[in-house]
Amino acid sequence: MSLLLLSYSNLNRYPEIIRHFSSTREGGVSSGEYASLNLGNYSDDRTDNIRRNKELLCNELNIPVTRLVGAHQVHGTSVKLVDENLVSSSTTDRTSAMEGYDALICRTPGICITATTADCVPVLLFDPVTKSIAAIHSGWRSTLNNITNTTIEAMQKAFGTDPAHLIAAIGPCISGTAYEVGEELQLQFETKDAGTDRFFIPIDNGKYLFDIRSVVRCQLQKAGVSDIEISEHCTFSEPELFFSARRQSIHSGRMLSGIQLL
Repeated sequence: MSLLLLSYSNLNRYPEIIRHFSSTREGGVSSGEYASLNLGNYSDDRTDNIRRNKELLCNELNIPVTRLVGAHQVHGTSVKLVDENLVSSSTTDRTSAMEGYDALICRTPGICITATTADCVPVLLFDPVTKSIAAIHSGWRSTLNNITNTTIEAMQKAFGTDPAHLIAAIGPCISGTAYEVGEELQLQFETKDAGTDRFFIPIDNGKYLFDIRSVVRCQLQKAGVSDIEISEHCTFSEPELFFSARRQSIHSGRMLSGIQLL
């Protein structure tokens, strides 16, 4: 089975400058609950399967595996600048350097930065003026604390990015019709930003359906980004295409969304 990688029409306008993708389950070597393209390091899948899946992805992207960069995500808001020094460091140093980040930014050609997800919101950013990129993992905690805006501020500081120039893609994630949350989460968002109330639809027993990707879209807009594409795929409701931590619990694999300057 060949790999099925998704792309975004707004980012596809720059084929000579960037490569980007969001992976699906299709095209890998893993089996069972992890079938087949599991790209997540932190699962019960066999290490050899994950390594081989990453090799298959990198073959598709035509890059060495060492140029595929991801962090150990912790549902925070820390942003890491990825450069040639980091990629060229030893495996031990690189692993240590990538601990605890949920957003990566880069302006070095040939490095593919990624966000790892299985229901959380992946966001890819591209600035065609400064030739810089970002990959963001925005779960509910990171969304609550607006990691998207933090990442854009980091791009402004590091690269001189004007948010108005940014092109954004919001990848496959759990949809607002499937993401059931409790009142405590709704109250946390209300305390942070009263404008998010409209993204919580009350259902039975004090529960809500939460449209997290629409919150991320609004955060992008508030930061000054207007060119935004949103995937309509739901990771929870499309088991043939996507892993879902909520649907599969601890036995879920992971997808990657990545972007690379050519």
